[in-house]
Amino acid sequence: MSVPLSGRVIDFATNAAVSGASIEFGYLDLFGKFVAAAKAVSDGSGSYRATSAPGYSALVQIDGTWRGEIQVNDDYRGDFLVRTGTCVARYGTVADALTLRPLTGATLTLQGTTALSGPNGWYRIDLGCPSSGVVGFNTTFVSVSHPDYPSRSFVAGRGVVGVSRMDLSLQKRDFRAAATR
Repeated sequence: MSVPLSGRVIDFATNAAVSGASIEFGYLDLFGKFVAAAKAVSDGSGSYRATSAPGYSALVQIDGTWRGEIQVNDDYRGDFLVRTGTCVARYGTVADALTLRPLTGATLTLQGTTALSGPNGWYRIDLGCPSSGVVGFNTTFVSVSHPDYPSRSFVAGRGVVGVSRMDLSLQKRDFRAAATR
């Protein structure tokens, strides 16, 4: 079974469609080299279509530049931000780790900036456009909380550098296992 991958390639600053962008979904081989498993090119409206196996993570390159890591699911929102200059941001989806269904209403915090995931799990945290292209230093985390899940933190980077997609997932507590301890 394959899952359709579709979305848009969007200019970070203007939200305009970017046509002719080469999108590659893949993984790193044993030698650390990127291997494309699916490819697409954005059309005049910035839209693209490809197919992939469901339930896995994929690395994404656009025009040969790393753009993030995605989680492939049945309700995949595949928008990508490009032409970012020195801006710094993280964006993507928040999903249930078991079902990979999007989570609405998750609160995400990065470097004191907070965002709420929308109906399809989508979030975007913009941290500005410093001349250095970096916000913070040392290991930096994205904290995620949702009323139905335990809170969790994910490494955003050593400082937050550039704009990249970061799909995240939360796992519900197993109350039966906790009760038997």
